[in-house]
Amino acid sequence: MHPAIPKLLQLQERDQRIRSLQKDLKDIPNLQSRAKTQLAGDQAAVEAANLAMKEIEVKIKSIELDIQTRQTSIKRLQDQQFETRKNDEFTALGYEIKRYQADVAKLEDGELEQMEALEGAKAKLKVAQAKLAETQTRVNEELKALEERAAGVTQRLAGLNAERQEMAAPIDEDTLDLYSRIFTKKGDAAIVPMTNAQCGGCHMKVVVGVIQSLKQSETLTQCESCGRILYMEG
Repeated sequence: MHPAIPKLLQLQERDQRIRSLQKDLKDIPNLQSRAKTQLAGDQAAVEAANLAMKEIEVKIKSIELDIQTRQTSIKRLQDQQFETRKNDEFTALGYEIKRYQADVAKLEDGELEQMEALEGAKAKLKVAQAKLAETQTRVNEELKALEERAAGVTQRLAGLNAERQEMAAPIDEDTLDLYSRIFTKKGDAAIVPMTNAQCGGCHMKVVVGVIQSLKQSETLTQCESCGRILYMEG
């Protein structure tokens, strides 16, 4: 086995762990965003319930204003009726009073219906707010856990990067450059074993010349198919 292989294998193990942790760290913002989107539906439900309640309140105020207007008209007609001396005018005013009184009764019935609807809307709003609060608590816990996870991953990465720097220091510059280029390109491994005359990376058959080169261990030997550095186990 070429003397650089053990050092490169140790370095590769660190690089693989670093790459895995970097992926975890990169995924955390997406997980945080996904956690926050859980609130969207519940927030929309609260807004809709709140809007429905306010619309009913506006209707009630409008009815109350209509009732007040008609009651004012009834009072004015009653005053006119009290002051008139003519029977036909008195009777006509009486009809007008009854008409307004019927309107008031109808409006009051409508007001009662809206009051009942308002109670139902308040109940729906309360349920929606409770569900939102429950979701908010869960999301806050998730976000806190993700924040702690990010801090832990960052700390572990700092340690691994320091270890990697120490491991890379004694490796020949050209060898390290070759390894780094292959690892960056392949993304999984730059150094793989040859097993049963096959490359452990691309699983293609290794030619006799490559096998002889591995046995001699004079230089680093690469797979002719994928370019990964090969070594013989044992």
